Order: sequence, then structure tokens, then C-alpha cells
Amino acid sequence: MTLAPILWFDEKHKQAAAHVVLRTADGRFILQIRDDIQGIDNPGQITPFGGAAERHETPVQCALRELGEETGLRPEPMTLRYLDAVSKIDFRGKYTACVFYLLTDVDPAALVVTEGQAIVMTSDEVAADPRPTPFTRQLAALVAELISVPFGGA
Repeated sequence: MTLAPILWFDEKHKQAAAHVVLRTADGRFILQIRDDIQGIDNPGQITPFGGAAERHETPVQCALRELGEETGLRPEPMTLRYLDAVSKIDFRGKYTACVFYLLTDVDPAALVVTEGQAIVMTSDEVAADPRPTPFTRQLAALVAELISVPFGGA
């Protein structure tokens, strides 16, 4: 696990966010179908669970807080595996530093989802479904590559 990614709050990024890709023991993804409402990033699309950071939080603290708030899961910090960090422009036109983690062996029945709804998908489904954001597809492919599981029929 990487505790200090290169990208977080800085002069360019006045806001930050952390997200967690969830994976079941049998290799499926547990993702979030975002509420289809105005005023949020990626309405109606499929993304990992996560959200905005508070200024005092580290990426891991943010990821754990958001995961707890949105799913009820309370994993140990060392169970998160760092995946990537990217700079993106959000729906309001603001630069946001986004950090992504992986949590494996998650039981979908253990989730208590409070925002949007959970969806369990195979790698092929993530690749073929039009609702995952392009970056969600990239993360799924990265996870598949990291754990040597074919993605999207590859």
C-alpha cells in the first residue's frame, strides 16, 4: 500500500477525493451506480465508492471514511492497495486530485449502501456496459492486469 501518493492537495488541486474499487473473493467488482441527480459528479454512471476529502485527511483516511459512510465497511488501512492517482476537472470545472485504492475479498452481502446502489459486475460486464465511467473501465483493467485476470474477454 502506498500511503503518500504524488497527487493530493496542492496549488493546482484545491480539492481532493479518494475512491475504493471493491473486489469479491471470486474476482467480481462491486461498484456504485451513482444517484441520477444534478449537482454530483458522474450522475447515473458506475464508479468506485468514494468521495471528497477534508483538508486535514490523508488519502487513506479519506478512502476509509468515504467507504464507511457509503457502504458500512470498516477495513484496516493496510488492507487498501494503492492503484493510481490522477488529476481531473470535476463537473464544476475545478481541478481535483483523485486517488484510487483496491480492497479485495469483499462480501457484497456485508455492504450497507447509503448513496446510489451497489452493482456486482464481472470484468467482461464492466468492459461492455456503457454506464461505467471511462476511468472506471481503466481501473478495472488495471486491477485485472495486477492480479492476472483477463479483462473484457482479453
